[in-house]
Amino acid sequence: MEGGFFIFGRVSVPDFHAVVFDLFDTLVDFDPGLIPKVMINGKPERTTSINAYEALVENGYPVPLYEDFHRHWIETSKEVWGERDRDPEHREVTSRARFMKFADRLDSLPPERREAAAALAMETHMERLINSTAFEAARLLMLGRIREAGLRVGLISNFDNTEAAHRLLGRTGIDAYLEATLISGEVGYRKPARRLYIQVADALGVSPGEVLFVGDNFEADVLGPRSAGMPSAWLNPRGGPPPDGAAAPDYEIKNLLDVLKVLNLDA
Repeated sequence: MEGGFFIFGRVSVPDFHAVVFDLFDTLVDFDPGLIPKVMINGKPERTTSINAYEALVENGYPVPLYEDFHRHWIETSKEVWGERDRDPEHREVTSRARFMKFADRLDSLPPERREAAAALAMETHMERLINSTAFEAARLLMLGRIREAGLRVGLISNFDNTEAAHRLLGRTGIDAYLEATLISGEVGYRKPARRLYIQVADALGVSPGEVLFVGDNFEADVLGPRSAGMPSAWLNPRGGPPPDGAAAPDYEIKNLLDVLKVLNLDA
């Protein structure tokens, strides 16, 4: 261990010409405590379905009672995400497609109003979701230090709504530091699809081996980059072990700002 992070010795630091980050729980922290809490079948549950429900009711859409509405919400998400997660190509399903499937389950909605209802529910959900995040301004200083050192900066995010992702990047100021941004809802594939790491390296004008990928999810942010020959720094604040049988990442850090130590930019 050196300087507060683990080095596993597979990477030559001077070879890095770019750094690519994950978004949620890496650059921006998702805080589930900011999601509304409701009672479902006598049990507390945090969900944005209540925000969507209230928006639809306020705008005069005929929707079922809330518990039925929420049941359809959950069942649709499980169905869509289950199909998506079983896809061997890691193809994304956009939030628009998911919410249309949800609206089609609501028999009380006239068919001609379902597209507009789906759009309103989706936008309400997404706004609540991106407002349930926390961002530390020190991370902008970190991005600035990386750019000042002449390294290029990119981002790959598994997020099924491109517009909401860009709103979040704009509100935090992260977008000003990015030279390549891949959102799964726009490019059509999710990490750990190998093509994404190759695509972001191409967009940054470097080879995959010259990129340090930084993220918190072992499969998406360590194994995925590794499949393209891209080194990684695993953000592991709780210090848990890698999955059984998985080789260690090139670097392991407990705090995102330790990326500067990995890059020898912390002086």
